[in-house]
Amino acid sequence: MIKVLTAPISADLQPLSVYWWQEKNINHKIVEQAGVQIIMLEDSNYRSVVESDYRAFINGELQISLKQKNNPSSLLALYHIVGRSPYTLLLILFSCIGFLLVEFQLNYWLDLFRIQLIDSSQLSKTLNLSDRISPAEFLAHGQYWRLITPIFLHFGWAHLVFNMLWLWELGRRLEWQFGAVHLLSVIFFIAVLSNIYQAASTPYAFFGGMSGVIYGLLGYCGVFNLINPNKAFVLPLGVYVLMLSSLVIGWLGLFDFLARMANTAHLSGLLWGCFIAIPSALLSRFLDKK
Repeated sequence: MIKVLTAPISADLQPLSVYWWQEKNINHKIVEQAGVQIIMLEDSNYRSVVESDYRAFINGELQISLKQKNNPSSLLALYHIVGRSPYTLLLILFSCIGFLLVEFQLNYWLDLFRIQLIDSSQLSKTLNLSDRISPAEFLAHGQYWRLITPIFLHFGWAHLVFNMLWLWELGRRLEWQFGAVHLLSVIFFIAVLSNIYQAASTPYAFFGGMSGVIYGLLGYCGVFNLINPNKAFVLPLGVYVLMLSSLVIGWLGLFDFLARMANTAHLSGLLWGCFIAIPSALLSRFLDKK
């Protein structure tokens, strides 16, 4: 952090600090040193804003009042959290439906979610498709939803729970910060590309899961925060170490005796999530300055 201002030890800067955090999302720290208070910033771009606010606050031109908030009940707090994340919850619901299709082997409906098939089902015969159906054949028949729907298929409870916990943790951050349209645009963009890459690397294989999207959201948060620091997207360093280690382990095939992983979807999802974060963060940074 860089030193920006010094203030007398007698000055009460708490209201100003709360104002910077809540209203302007400025990462800062106020420390006592040698009988004065020192205001420090993480991003020097906010120096002029902090200096202007400090002068206005000291001169009485900026009035800030702190009010005690009543702590809501646990149920009410949960209601507010859920109410702010309806589309993240909707994605979780679709994933649970996809899991049930796999778990109970409801193949007729399951086939509608897959991006490629090897079968001779009645569905294939009705659509006059070959036994080995590629993504290109499905798209030729206008079935574009298949580019997305494999992300809702999950194989086993552990697969479902792991992905849904991460989807809730990462997805709601985007939804809270930028809204449903932005959330769905990012997720579907990553889903389409990670599914296409995985299908190309494993022709006619049956794959699915939200993991490629999860890695994409992880990359999105990391790159966004590098370009335009935002506390909504801050994740502990250990999270990145854990997830990237899992990615490497998957490519090395160390867990293949437990389950085959869609490694291409994971890697491509991560890379495209990083890519789409760049214009998003640059635009957000520009609008923040405006």
